[in-house]
Amino acid sequence: MIDEPFHVPPGVPEGHPEGDHTLARSLESELREHRPATLTALLTATGLLRVATVGTAVAVQFDLSDLAGGRPNGVAIGFVGASQAITEMIFAPILARYADRFGRSRFLVLGPLLGMIGVLLVAAGVNAAQLAGARLIEGIGAAAFVPVALGTVAAASSHNRPVRARASSAFEGATLAGYAGGFALGSFAWVAFHRGAFLLLAVLYLAAAVICLVWVPRLQPMLVSPLRTVVRAVLGPGPMRSFLPAWLTGFALLGAFMANLAALLRHRPEPGQALLHHFDERVIGLLLVAWIVFFLIGIVLWTPLLARSRPLPIMRRAVPGAWLVLFALLLLNHSQLSLAPLCFPLLALGVMWLGGFGPAAVAYLADCSEALVADRAALMSFYTVALAGGGAIGAVLGGAATRLFFADGLIGLGLILSVITFGLLAIVARQEPGTPARLSEARSPAP
Repeated sequence: MIDEPFHVPPGVPEGHPEGDHTLARSLESELREHRPATLTALLTATGLLRVATVGTAVAVQFDLSDLAGGRPNGVAIGFVGASQAITEMIFAPILARYADRFGRSRFLVLGPLLGMIGVLLVAAGVNAAQLAGARLIEGIGAAAFVPVALGTVAAASSHNRPVRARASSAFEGATLAGYAGGFALGSFAWVAFHRGAFLLLAVLYLAAAVICLVWVPRLQPMLVSPLRTVVRAVLGPGPMRSFLPAWLTGFALLGAFMANLAALLRHRPEPGQALLHHFDERVIGLLLVAWIVFFLIGIVLWTPLLARSRPLPIMRRAVPGAWLVLFALLLLNHSQLSLAPLCFPLLALGVMWLGGFGPAAVAYLADCSEALVADRAALMSFYTVALAGGGAIGAVLGGAATRLFFADGLIGLGLILSVITFGLLAIVARQEPGTPARLSEARSPAP
């Protein structure tokens, strides 16, 4: 790992509030000197971690489906899917706070190692309770890694909107590429190795830890703000408190489909539900990968606009893509599968349209973090809170919806969550117009 010296800016006494802020800026400026290598390593590690996380989630669904004889309990699927997200949500702010205070580098290494231990325990589980317990440990590993990685990405792109737009899109792209890799690897590895698939996924966690150990520059501990200052920045009046509910519901939409769609497509056929077709695991994996590929194409298409525009309008323009996706799924579920080629273009267009939401949300939160640069990991941990918390809520609600109404229930839940997200973003636009943009445009003295 690259060692970075701990410089105190000349003329600023150590421990002075202005010194704390200037010191953080100085350390971050040194990080930006290594920006290409740092971002490449972090994005690679993020992608590997998400491949392992999502691959485990997919393989667990197939495991539970086989244990239930091909008719899994949707509620059990939902709760096992939510277990990893619950601990990721709870521990992310706590561990991010310690990362800012004691040094972010060690958390980038220890997080994936803890995830590896969780997956090895999943391999030893033989019922839903044991699988859920093992995934709780896996979630703590993600909580240690993701906020710190995202905070470091925000620091490396500070005060440069085009770079931040590209970095935010790349981070979201790495996350989604990890989802695609997880869908494919989890499906194919389960067919090839069954429970041995979990051992393969554990190796990916180990690879992410090694990459961060070797190639991510060492950021020394920073003089963090008092805890009440960080809490006030998040929960007090301002852009973060206004935005988080919308982000939570947006990720609940994603979580509902991620935690339940594979098991739903694997379900035995049911009358009037064309999507319940007992598809082969490899076919399911390819369908999910195609979904993510269109997301990535959407991110590429949205990135130039994000570089020139504020994030909030981009998010509002992207949400209607979800409605097109849900409409296409509804047509697929109530028509002959031979008509699927007519629905796929609508589905692909909707997914690409929705692809602008994630990068814009990451950029919005990174702009908010400019207010407390020494506490970036703590502030950016609320990306993980929204991702994991929304994912857990979506997994449970999606499990209940599929239990009651199968695919129609999941589609209906998606419509409700997308409409709520769109309404909440309209409220944010009225309450805090341009606030994150003004934060990101603040300039600090050149180091």
